[in-house]
Amino acid sequence: MAPEMKALNSTKQAHRRLLRRDIQVKELLTELAVVLLQAGITPKHFGELAKQAFVEAAGTLSKFRNGKINRSRVAVMTGLSRVEVKRLLSGQFSMTASIPAQQSRGERVISGWMTDHRFLDGRGRPQRLPIAGTRASFTSLVRKFGGDVPHRAVLEELRRLRVVRQVGDSLELDARRQLPSGHASASLSTLIPVLIDGIRLAEKAASSGADPQIHRLTLTARDQLELARLQDRAAAGIGSLLNGLRESLQRGMATAEGKKLALTVTAFVAQQPMDKGRLR
Repeated sequence: MAPEMKALNSTKQAHRRLLRRDIQVKELLTELAVVLLQAGITPKHFGELAKQAFVEAAGTLSKFRNGKINRSRVAVMTGLSRVEVKRLLSGQFSMTASIPAQQSRGERVISGWMTDHRFLDGRGRPQRLPIAGTRASFTSLVRKFGGDVPHRAVLEELRRLRVVRQVGDSLELDARRQLPSGHASASLSTLIPVLIDGIRLAEKAASSGADPQIHRLTLTARDQLELARLQDRAAAGIGSLLNGLRESLQRGMATAEGKKLALTVTAFVAQQPMDKGRLR
């Protein structure tokens, strides 16, 4: 094969690898975004957190012998400017900075409803608002705090979150409900440690050349009833397995007091969607 053809094939293969990488990362982020949106994290907020995380990660890989971080190399690795890298590394990033800009439109509307005197009653509580109108209405509230989206789109989202109640042609804010929901935050708290464990295993395997200690088993079912039975039996089996592991592996060992290291075994049962006739 001619050198030119070899170079062309190598370029095409590299392009396909990058394309597969981007598709896989996007698939991961799409699934994660479902949970993040429920927890009230917007793309802009996520972007700020991501920049901080990328800079910190690049900093661990870009240190001089004296331990100081090579900011220029961090800028090269992340694509950020040196000024931005310096700001993020100096600790000027704040988790609560520019909260209004990072909030979703629904959160901004709720916040305005609860704080702006034009939408409060005599006791300082969010008043019942007519849906339409030029003054002290839900439409004017969205126009002031929701940006360039129609008030009906915001209303549909607040209804989905069950934070508003319609009474005739007016709306009441259910102040007992909070944005984001506690359930979403709890789901995120459960998800993050599992993701971190998997990522660390994959990174360790990539750096050492060993196979990652991640084991997956896929079971197929003919219908929903059989799938439900499989799921119940798998969950019960995993529970018994983990309890047996704890009893057999910790038998004869000292108590947890004074120990500095830990081994975590995580297992969960998840239904997988069928994709083009095969399991993902």
